[in-house]
Amino acid sequence: MKRVLVVSDLHCGSIYGLLPPGFERKDGRGRLFRQRRFLWDAWTQMCKETKGADLVVVNGDLIDGKQQIQQQTELNIATIGEQIEAASGCLREIRPARGARWYFVQGSEYHDQKGCPAVEAVAEKFRAAKPSPGDNPGSGIYSWETLDLEVEPGVVINVQHGVSIGQGFYRATPYDREALYSALAGKAGVSPRADCIVRSHAHFFVHLEHASKHIVGSPCWQLQTRYMRKNSAYRMLPDIGAVVVEVDGSRKKVKQDPIRIHKFLYPAPERRPVRAW
Repeated sequence: MKRVLVVSDLHCGSIYGLLPPGFERKDGRGRLFRQRRFLWDAWTQMCKETKGADLVVVNGDLIDGKQQIQQQTELNIATIGEQIEAASGCLREIRPARGARWYFVQGSEYHDQKGCPAVEAVAEKFRAAKPSPGDNPGSGIYSWETLDLEVEPGVVINVQHGVSIGQGFYRATPYDREALYSALAGKAGVSPRADCIVRSHAHFFVHLEHASKHIVGSPCWQLQTRYMRKNSAYRMLPDIGAVVVEVDGSRKKVKQDPIRIHKFLYPAPERRPVRAW
């Protein structure tokens, strides 16, 4: 049996994102300092609760990037180099099993930048598993655009950052559609038959289960941003946390489900009302 820890959407550098204590202002008065302190406490708790994972997959939007649209008004750290160092500091808190392998998947170009050089830099620091030219459809040297990971013989997890974001109350529809696409592609033989699909990007947790396939949307480590608030203060509220995919290949040999999904979610800090006087 193997345990795969999936973390995503750290958005290091954002005033709403994850940041290690060494990157905070020493006077404790940085913008949204209280909320980021909550994120860090939740992150360290998650690292303790998921201790001993056999594999770690970092699934995109590791940094917040240059924030061109918001003209850097939502950045706590503006330089990409410092964002890389902050992301590395966060990931060092993870406590996998001895000899665990790390895998990095590229996020959106707006945050991780075109070509994802920041992801590549952090992945190299962590001596991540390197894709060979024959099994990586993307351009990464240390990272994947799409990762088909055979965790145990015959059991495959497909990991990619991007997914469509559903409208209204039907947030799970894009994930259900992705499972259908996966089944069709596997049947046609154009991709490995995935037992579990993992997507991120949407910043909320979801888990759908078909007869022979799981699909999981991973939670995030960024609080609600201006982009999320612009149409509704309530619709796009993020889930904070991580996912562990437990794989038991022996179960598949006897035609039982080899996948178990474990979510680690943490309540977001309460938004305080403004006192009228």
